[in-house]
Formats: sequence, structure tokens, C-alpha cells
Amino acid sequence: MSQTKTIDELNEQLAAATTALDQALESGADTTEARYTIGVLENEIAAVVRRQREEHAAAERVQQAAIEEAAVAAAEQAHKAVEAAAVVPGLEGLAGEPLPALERNPQIDIATREIARCRVALERAEAEVKPYAEKVAGLQQRIKDKLTAIDEITSRRIAGDERAGDAGDLDMLRKDNAGLDALLTAAKEEAAAADNRPSARAALQAAEAALAMAHKSADYDAALARVQQAEAVLLEAFGKMVRAGRDAGHNSPWSRWAPSPNLRRAVTGQLVQGASNPFFN
Repeated sequence: MSQTKTIDELNEQLAAATTALDQALESGADTTEARYTIGVLENEIAAVVRRQREEHAAAERVQQAAIEEAAVAAAEQAHKAVEAAAVVPGLEGLAGEPLPALERNPQIDIATREIARCRVALERAEAEVKPYAEKVAGLQQRIKDKLTAIDEITSRRIAGDERAGDAGDLDMLRKDNAGLDALLTAAKEEAAAADNRPSARAALQAAEAALAMAHKSADYDAALARVQQAEAVLLEAFGKMVRAGRDAGHNSPWSRWAPSPNLRRAVTGQLVQGASNPFFN
């Protein structure tokens, strides 16, 4: 038997073979051929099911690989944006060495992976509802055609062109239209039940919101890290000044240097007037 037959076709043949076997048993006829046919069909069905599972598993692996690739690319882009936003001009030169790498926020990787997964889920939901939407559109077009035919006959009769079959045609068209309306209502209900797009869109929006929040959190952590690195550079420079001052007879580190008013404000939690960051203004 052909390996290209569908499960439905094979099940129909199996049902027929089972019926033939029952009839042979009832009549006392030879059941060898019927049993052989049933065995062959059951093996074919098992082979088709196994092949479908393998194909599905292979497709899932391909899809998961695509999700991972998209997630990694999006995460890398987000992390680079965080690094760019945290750049403090001149800080690396003051440090005298490359600045330590910023820690990656794991929530960015989690969110980008979830976004990639949700986008695939939305694509799948759109594909699943498409046949139902096409069925609804087809019925709507048929109803439109029926109404157009009714309008044409009615307009013609009003204009004085009456024909013998008009009454029957109008009655049939109206009955057809009523039947199509019932089918359309059922098709719309089926389409609504099969439509997972709203939940898929909501999940995608939630994942995108999570990424936005993770990005903001990463921006803050990166900026904080740069401030701490700048502080370390300042304290190292301050220590050198103190030691050099003592050697030069300046026992007080404040004899020649004092922190600027803005620096005092920053470290004491006050607003810093004129800072480039609008947060302080």
C-alpha cells in the first residue's frame, strides 16, 4: 500500500477491512485476507504516525534554534546599547587602563528569549486562525453575491422587466441567504474559538515591557559601576595628593584643594545645578 496516504485515508481503509473481517466471521468465510489487510494497514498507520512525530520533532528543533538565534542577537544589541549609554568621556584616560567590563544583566537575556518565543507563538496563532478567517470571508462574499442578485432582480422588476421565474428565483436566493447567514454565524464562532492571537499579542507586549524594564535597570547598574570606578580613580588621585603634600610640608590635604560645590552636593544627596544629566536639574 502507498506510503503517501494520509492517516484519514488509512483509517477509512482499516474500518472497511475491519467490517470485512466481521462479515467473514459472521458468515464463516475465510478471514485470512481480511486479517492480512488489517495488519498491513495498522503497520502503515504506525509508520505514518512515527514519521509525523519525527517531522514534528525536527521542525520543533529548527524553530527552537531560530528562537535562540534571534534571542542572542537581540540580547547582544541590547547589551551594546547599555555599554554605549554608560560611556563617561575621559574616564578611561583617567584610569590609565581599560575599564572593567560591565556585568551583563541576565534579565535582558531572559526577556529577549521570551520575546523571540512570543513572536513565534504569534506567527503560529495567525497561521492557525487563517483557514477560519478565510472561511468567514468566503461565506461573507457568497452572502454579498446573493444579496446583489436579489437587488438586481428587484430593481429589474421595479423598472417593469418582470419574468416568469423571478418569484421562484427570489425565494431560492432568500433561502440560500438565510442558510448562509447561519453558516456564517457558526464560522465566526469557530474562528473566535480558534483565535489565540489576543493572548499571544498580550504575551508579546508583556515580554517587550519586561525587556524595557530590564534595559533601564541595566542602564542604571552600568552607570553606577562607572561612578564607582570614577570614585576609585578620584580616591587614588586624592591619596597621591595627600602623600605628596605631606612630603612638601602641607600637612592638611585641604590647604590647596577643596571639593567643588557640585561634588559636595552630589555626595551629600543634594541637587547638582547645571549637571549634564537632567535628573539633577
